[in-house]
Amino acid sequence: MLALAIAMLAAQTAQTPALATELQPLAFLVGSCWRATFPNSTSTDTHCYTAMLGGRYIRDVHVVEGGPTPYGGEAIYRWDPQARRLRFEYYATDGGYSSGFADPAPLGINFPEENYVGGNGQAMTLRTVQSGQGDAYSRTTSARQADGSWREMWTMRFTRVGPATAPR
Repeated sequence: MLALAIAMLAAQTAQTPALATELQPLAFLVGSCWRATFPNSTSTDTHCYTAMLGGRYIRDVHVVEGGPTPYGGEAIYRWDPQARRLRFEYYATDGGYSSGFADPAPLGINFPEENYVGGNGQAMTLRTVQSGQGDAYSRTTSARQADGSWREMWTMRFTRVGPATAPR
């Protein structure tokens, strides 16, 4: 019985690699799925975070449900040794994409000036501030206006809704 328990623990550990030191600011997200409801809506956004390639990268697969059209995407987080910062690349189901940095902050993570290009070719500069850890966190996303000012698009409170499994 003890041998079986040890074998099961070893298998679990092998499936969930330790994250690289540089990715630790995102560690609380990994291994879980998180969901939030958009303000003034019934649409939800669910993100599932898994470690990949020996813990050197984090994969964030998300799905928006309840909207007028299906939407989702995938972000890959990694350490950028040249910039000495966490970097991400994002790809959306509508053909949109973006890349940017994720900077650890005392109360969470800041995503400064991300340039998103939609599937229709329209560009938008975004800024997101994520605060909190544990079983919930908030994300406030703003868009830069033509005059250089920022307009808040929404704030969403994500809560842990279950485990995330690594894609095969």
